[in-house]
Amino acid sequence: MKISKDLIERYHRQECTEEEAEAVEAWLFSSDTDEALQLPLGMDKGEHKSAIWSEISKTLPNETESVAQKSSAFISPFWSGAVAASLIAGIIGLAGYQFMNSPKAPVRQFVMVNNTSSINVRPVESSGYNISIGTNTSARIDNLTGVVDLTGSMLICPKKDIELSFEGSSEKMMFKGGQTYIILKGKDGKDKVIIVSEKNIMDLPPVIQKQIINEFNI
Repeated sequence: MKISKDLIERYHRQECTEEEAEAVEAWLFSSDTDEALQLPLGMDKGEHKSAIWSEISKTLPNETESVAQKSSAFISPFWSGAVAASLIAGIIGLAGYQFMNSPKAPVRQFVMVNNTSSINVRPVESSGYNISIGTNTSARIDNLTGVVDLTGSMLICPKKDIELSFEGSSEKMMFKGGQTYIILKGKDGKDKVIIVSEKNIMDLPPVIQKQIINEFNI
């Protein structure tokens, strides 16, 4: 196809057919100058080609600027998201570190309660169990050895399975977590310890049943 001045002008005005536009672009990008070209009289072929290319190149986007803008558009959200994620991860890590290394409240070795009231029981909460100390009762629990020294009555509800033994006896008894037990022991050191699950109170003699029900409001 002949590359004429008219064809090039129509190319500038974007009036060429697809075939004509391809022919002009092939001519512009080609280093072969032997292709037939209709030039105005007195105009050098190379000079004319350079002038046309110069005009076209003005309409093309700056490649460096375009790449930079695209990179910036891509990188900015990425890095802003990465920074936010890093900050969140850092905060979580710091909180976890502080939680793992924060000093924990020491477990009390002894729980000692002396309830001198003849009317009200005294509730006590510990890390391993909840207890209610009956009226006119003194209790001492060694959390390390599991030994209980009791005079009077006590209601205990372990938070998990624990083994307890009672002063004057080496025999241990398992108390199931989540269950409630009533423990009775008279003031005489020779009295035996009575231990009964709350659900089995009715198996006790009526006098003891009434005492427990009234005292702990069961």
